[in-house]
Amino acid sequence: MRSGDTPSTVAVVGGGAIGLLTAYYLRRAGLDVTVLERDRVGRGCSWGNLGWVCPSISTPLAAPGLGVASLFGALGSDSPLYIRPSSIPALTPWLLRFRSHCNADDYAAGCIALARLNDLTMDLYDGLLREGVAFEHYARGMTFVASDSRALEDERRMIEDVGVSEVASWSAEQLLEREPALPPAFAGALHVASDRHVRGDSLCAGVAEALVGAGGRLEEGFEVSRARLESGTVVALEGPGGPVEADSFVFAAGAETGRVAPGGAVLGLQAGKGYSITVHRPRLRLTCPLYICDVRIGLTPYRDVLRVGGTMELSGINRRLDPRRVQSIRRQVLGLVPDALEGEREVEWVGMRPLTPDGLPSIGRLPGTTNAYVAAGHQMLGITLAPATGHALARLIAEGAPGVPLEPFEPGRFAD
Repeated sequence: MRSGDTPSTVAVVGGGAIGLLTAYYLRRAGLDVTVLERDRVGRGCSWGNLGWVCPSISTPLAAPGLGVASLFGALGSDSPLYIRPSSIPALTPWLLRFRSHCNADDYAAGCIALARLNDLTMDLYDGLLREGVAFEHYARGMTFVASDSRALEDERRMIEDVGVSEVASWSAEQLLEREPALPPAFAGALHVASDRHVRGDSLCAGVAEALVGAGGRLEEGFEVSRARLESGTVVALEGPGGPVEADSFVFAAGAETGRVAPGGAVLGLQAGKGYSITVHRPRLRLTCPLYICDVRIGLTPYRDVLRVGGTMELSGINRRLDPRRVQSIRRQVLGLVPDALEGEREVEWVGMRPLTPDGLPSIGRLPGTTNAYVAAGHQMLGITLAPATGHALARLIAEGAPGVPLEPFEPGRFAD
């Protein structure tokens, strides 16, 4: 394909929410699309997360309060942010770069950039439903609770940082009126009615079905071993069964995007592992997601399960489930909501949230290439930002203009 030409074929690496929705919008634009997934669609970070669609808390992980003292505190086994001591030597360059972005100016700019990217989030989710994409979706808002009223005020300030003004304050009595299954453990609550939640594996399955129904292709069990690059142009992806050729390529493989994308080291990606416990046929019935600010643990109700999740573990890019982190979630949530984990059975899960040093995703064309694009680094906001990311990147590839400002998310911004 000549530079400046509109591609007709695109290969997307990664069958999570972001990769699938990018492929979906590319197919809607008339392009011939193939999704390559190393495992099964929706089985990575999209599977066991809390599924929040929450522009109200779309802020960069690199926040002003995360300084040296916080990073040292993250060595404690019950810390919401946990850094495995044995991983510190390998993580130190990334941590130093991350810390350099933990300032008020970078944080404020990041909040603005994420808010602009989120402008179409709810409209795009509504569009998916109108277009017949089947997935578990709820528009019931989100509730923030705390046993200490000061923690609620801190949460309110963070919500206001992204420009959300419609935040309801509930007393302890009002909270129990709305969530009668909760114990009287909290001083009060905040409620953001505009937030939603979806079930991530259901979203991925529904988008994949719609994509294939529209003529797109999906190859599961295809692990990309390398991208073949010739004079700055990706010509093929190597994997089982031979090469896959296309006019353009999108790399949306989460925390492992840097491994499979050409020159992916410039992305500065690291894994922030999150854990969850999914309780089948739960005793505790909630009307909407609950975020416990004191311990930074969330609870999300679905049709037949309750998912309890939290923690951020920095231990490198690996899928190892550390039982101590699961036990930490158990201890902390049961200390406030004693019946949170009662049900028929439990499934423990760990997933790698893709992190960048400034806490913003990387979206756009990879530097040094003519036809390779990336969508990765969405930290805890993958489900929230997946439609907006996929829509903007598809427009960039198909039309040459994303429709939203992507400059803050430029993939080469961490190149030395």
